[in-house]
This record gives sequence, C-alpha cells and structure tokens, in this order.
Amino acid sequence: MDTVADGRLGPLFHGTRNASGRRILQEGFRRSSSRSYTGTGICLSESLTVAYEYGMYETGGCVLEAWVAPSARWTDRIDAGGGRHTQGEAWDQFFSSSGNDAVRGFGGNVWVVWNPVVLVAVRRLSHRAALRRLCAEFEDDGPDCGYNGVVSDYASIWWGVEAADPNLTRFPDHVSALQQRLRRMVGRCRSERVAVTEPPG
Repeated sequence: MDTVADGRLGPLFHGTRNASGRRILQEGFRRSSSRSYTGTGICLSESLTVAYEYGMYETGGCVLEAWVAPSARWTDRIDAGGGRHTQGEAWDQFFSSSGNDAVRGFGGNVWVVWNPVVLVAVRRLSHRAALRRLCAEFEDDGPDCGYNGVVSDYASIWWGVEAADPNLTRFPDHVSALQQRLRRMVGRCRSERVAVTEPPG
C-alpha cells in the first residue's frame, strides 16, 4: 500500500456488482444495513485479487479503487471481541467505542471502514486495468499462492498449469475465453517466468 504526496493511503479495492458500483460512484460508499462477519462496515482490500473475487467482470461485476483520507483514524490492532472471535456486532461496538474510522485487518487483505467519508478518490477500474493489476499481483505472489473463483482460473493460466487444474480441464471453452481475454487486455496469457510456449489461440 502506498502513501501519495497529499497523505492518502491506498489504493484499496472493493469488488461488487456493476449496479452497486454505479450507485457507489454516484452516492458514495455507505455502511451496510445488515451485519456480516465484519459488522456493518465497508470491506475493501489492499489486494485486487481479493476484491476481484467479489467483483468478477466476467459475471457482471466490477472493482472500485479508493484511497483513505489522511485525516482518517485507523488501526491495525483490534480485539473487538475482548478475547473472543472478532465478528459481527463486536466490530460495530469496537468502532463505536474507539472512534476509529477504519481497521486494517488480516494483513491488509481486509480493511473494514466504518466512516465512509474517509474513502476518497473513488473510481471504477476498467476490465483491462483490473486484469493487468491482477497479473501484476500474480507475479508478486508467485506461482504457489492460492485464490478463489475466476481469479484462481486466471492464475492457473498465467502460470501455465491449466492442464493440471481439474476445475479447468472440464471447461475448455471457459479456458479459451480467459486466455483470449488475457491476450487482448494484458498482451499475453503467460508469465514470462514460465518456460513454456503460449497456448494456441
């Protein structure tokens, strides 16, 4: 995560449906009306690979990029449950009692933002920009990192192991579509660290 000249922290990524993304861009982020495992806070991630799982462009989703304002009060030290598991209502109680705007949890994989006002410079990533960032994260994470959903499919293709991935061998049309999308938007569908030829296509 970077700090830019004006003190903003980020970028952070939020995966969502296209319609929700449009609403956020028009009206701003809002806390949820129902609790999840992180309470009613807004979940973002320092990792685009995490956000992409929730905002898969292939199924009508998108990823929003946002930055944390320099005025935000945030912490990466939380015991919202008083020694118990940090879940649901405990997060909301922590924010209410601590005055923090956000919590960086799980090594940055999840940021829980209680005060939406601290999320600034919000924009929607194009699918091309998202895929390029995705592949850059694959390079940073290396071939042994695991992912979920279509992110896992892209990673298998990127590292040249799709033929050994049982989730992909059953769906050759899906693999071909992802390979073509990578070629079109990233310029290639293999890491340069993979000593194999590009698949036909």
